[in-house]
Amino acid sequence: MAVRPVNLNSEQEELLDILGRNLKDLSHVRRFQWFYYNNPSGTAWSWFAYEKGSKKIVGVASVFPRFVWVGDEVKRCGQVGDFAIDISYRSLGPAVMLQRATFEPVQEGLLAFCYDCPPHESGMSTFRRLGMQANCQMYRYARLLKTDRQLVQYLGQGRLAAYSAVIGNLLLELWAFQKYKIAGLEISYYTDHFGEEFSQLDARVGGSKVIRSQRKAEDLNWHYRDNPLHEYQVLTARQNGELLAFIVFFVSDQDIFIVDLFGLKFPDAALQLLEAVIEHKKEKSIQTLQATISDANSLTDVLHKAGFRYRAKGAQVVAYTQPGTEIFGMLHGGLPWSFNYTDILA
Repeated sequence: MAVRPVNLNSEQEELLDILGRNLKDLSHVRRFQWFYYNNPSGTAWSWFAYEKGSKKIVGVASVFPRFVWVGDEVKRCGQVGDFAIDISYRSLGPAVMLQRATFEPVQEGLLAFCYDCPPHESGMSTFRRLGMQANCQMYRYARLLKTDRQLVQYLGQGRLAAYSAVIGNLLLELWAFQKYKIAGLEISYYTDHFGEEFSQLDARVGGSKVIRSQRKAEDLNWHYRDNPLHEYQVLTARQNGELLAFIVFFVSDQDIFIVDLFGLKFPDAALQLLEAVIEHKKEKSIQTLQATISDANSLTDVLHKAGFRYRAKGAQVVAYTQPGTEIFGMLHGGLPWSFNYTDILA
């Protein structure tokens, strides 16, 4: 087995083929141009794992650039994604070879660091072989909006579940989180492309001595407006016309998923945005409001105040940078990781 770089221009078909065989939940053809080429942070890097004799391609891994605040500075880093290996070759050897390849842009000085987001504990085996540990842990929280679905799971379809749901939903309304208000704060849907005011908000918030993704207008447009596979909804919070905060979410079946929640005058502005999402989506079918954030994210307190409860561990974030550098210390305990769901999407 060996690993080599992918020529995205001449080997697009081969890359799409192996992704299609192994990561079947995504429409790779529809997202290829957007994901690999149109990223405002730069073009992706990819590597193939192959058999030396036959040249048969059996695996692939990619790194997608993104700009990240590390303390008070913005660094260009990369997120590992589209990691796929044919089922008959899924041993630790090819996985370790591909993972090492994703470090190359960092070693060549093209990126300050790269990070991967294994979604479960078994995904950490490659990093353990490389002597690496997780830099942060993502956690999933949920706020129950309706009891119908849970009661049907416990009681089955029938009158008892229906009557119990009426009572349960009434109690949820009574226990709704306290309404936090900032005088003159206006919450509204935002349907345009993101403009300069969002870049200005990103600069005003700054790094705040944390590790977080940059949220300039071009980043947000690429993530949320140009995405060919997903449709996101956005609410903004303004005071006297000035943008203070925003929230990004999508609805899937009976659940609302918070993708990003960012801005100034937290926690009150954040709590009002969360409340506004619920008010705008007061549909009988919506059962939960869910959010995934890192363990050191200051939004943890906001979610607790908003009635969210811990549900489960999510992905782990594992970062690589050159040992002995200043940024190595920042990534490994020097600064808290303030990640939202948007930071682990790939």
